[in-house]
Amino acid sequence: MTTSVKPSGAKKPADPLAKLRAKVQTLRRQVPTLADDAVWRPFLALHAGGIDSTRAMSEPQLKAVVRALHDAGAPKRPGRAGGKRQRYADSPQYSKARVLWIALADAGKVRDRSDAALAAFVARQTRQDIGRLTPERWAMVIEALKDWAARADVHMEVAP
Repeated sequence: MTTSVKPSGAKKPADPLAKLRAKVQTLRRQVPTLADDAVWRPFLALHAGGIDSTRAMSEPQLKAVVRALHDAGAPKRPGRAGGKRQRYADSPQYSKARVLWIALADAGKVRDRSDAALAAFVARQTRQDIGRLTPERWAMVIEALKDWAARADVHMEVAP
């Protein structure tokens, strides 16, 4: 007697359009006029060639619906800067703070030497975004970094 055994690790193939469908639903919730199903289905049919279900749509149709949702008022989020280093501020004070930050990282006193970590440090020190600091606030941040370096016995050359 033979019995058939299903493989234990068998999974359904991943739906390649699941993320796009989820994006459509998320954007739909951000447009108050499309909350009612009686308005939503005709909206889909209008922008997807007569199809009123995201499940039955192809990728180009889903992308057309996303564009239409943005046109209807759903906010657009800027894409990530794929691998590009974001500069928070271009000022002499920022450069000085960054030199101190990197020196502390090289000495092992800072775990994360990134600009984002420096921005987080600045936010903790000043309760302000790094791009909005006044020269007086920058001076406070730089002095805090210098004091930290002195306590940690980190030596570096920094112009006044």
